Amino acid sequence: MKRIGKLCLVLLGGLLFPIGIWVAAGSALYQSRRRRVRGSSLTCRIDADCPAGFVCVGGRCVPVRG
Repeated sequence: MKRIGKLCLVLLGGLLFPIGIWVAAGSALYQSRRRRVRGSSLTCRIDADCPAGFVCVGGRCVPVRG
C-alpha cells in the first residue's frame, strides 16, 4: 500500500514538473514584454534621447500619436 502512494506521488511530480517549467517560461516572457513597454517612460532632455516613435514631453519619452 505504501508503494502505491509513493508511486502516485512520483507520477504526480512527473506531470507537474513540466507544467511548472512552462508556467515559469510564460511568466518570464510576460514580464520581459511588460518591462519593455514600461521602459518607454524613460527620462529625457531632448527628443533624440528617446527611441524611435517617441518624443520627449516633460522629461519623459511618450509615444507619438497619429
